[in-house]
Amino acid sequence: MNFSEWLSNKILTKKEYSKKYAGYLEGWVSIVGNLTLFLFKYFAGLSLGSISLIADAFHSLSDVFTSVVVILGFKLGSKPADKEHPYGHGRIEQIATLIIALLLLIVAYDLVRSSFERLMNPHKVEFNLGVFVLLIISAIFKEWMARFSIYLGKRFDASPLIADAWHHRSDAIATLLVTIGLLGSKLGFYRLDSILGVLVSLLIAWVGVDLLKSATSFLIGEAPSGDLVKKIDDIIVNTPGVLNYHDLSVHDYQNEKYITLHIEVDNNLTVKEAHDLALKVQDEIKSKIENSQVTVHIDPKGERED
Repeated sequence: MNFSEWLSNKILTKKEYSKKYAGYLEGWVSIVGNLTLFLFKYFAGLSLGSISLIADAFHSLSDVFTSVVVILGFKLGSKPADKEHPYGHGRIEQIATLIIALLLLIVAYDLVRSSFERLMNPHKVEFNLGVFVLLIISAIFKEWMARFSIYLGKRFDASPLIADAWHHRSDAIATLLVTIGLLGSKLGFYRLDSILGVLVSLLIAWVGVDLLKSATSFLIGEAPSGDLVKKIDDIIVNTPGVLNYHDLSVHDYQNEKYITLHIEVDNNLTVKEAHDLALKVQDEIKSKIENSQVTVHIDPKGERED
């Protein structure tokens, strides 16, 4: 058992804990961790005169805002269905992802502008061994946060947590780039700090665009994943009496999936037999795919015997 698994099992002990609580846990761990990293990187960047380190500090700060949005997204997204929203509020999580993406793009623009200004007017960056070592440690910590988010995201089928994991990982990569910049400055390559500041900013922008694309694609409506189709296909293959299926449709509302499909059955079955077969497929899909509402239609096949 790794540390991520141990920590989540230690805190999320009750069976009724859902991905909402996993989102809260990941969010608060990220807030505390990233706020600490921001303060360290920002003041270290000021003392050393490193634009790339200051850029990396704001990258960590953007993770704090990201985590706040993640927590709010899970809180609002877990609200039950009502008259105006009969399918629940689960897609608020993806709206939260859109907000995160836009915040990242704004931060990236401001930082890349500052980096270009410093590139045109190079500034000597002081090297500090203590700061250098702490940056390496912070990069390792951010990679752990990424793996922790991925673990929770997979355990609770929470895609925003997996998306946030790549946010953490991009920060770890950015921090490593900053350490390279500090080494370059020690060797007299002062423009390297500004160049890496630009690279860090572009990395932030890339993460923002990627999150924007994924959230937009989800809200527009995506085809069911290959894993989901395979689960349903395995159920059909292992259900005696079902000849085939078609017209599979999945509407994902984050908290619930609404699945409809047509199964082909022998034309000689009675109405009750065909209905019972449809119920069997429906119940089996519900048991294998969490938070799913399933509707199975019947299509008789073959010539009926008199």
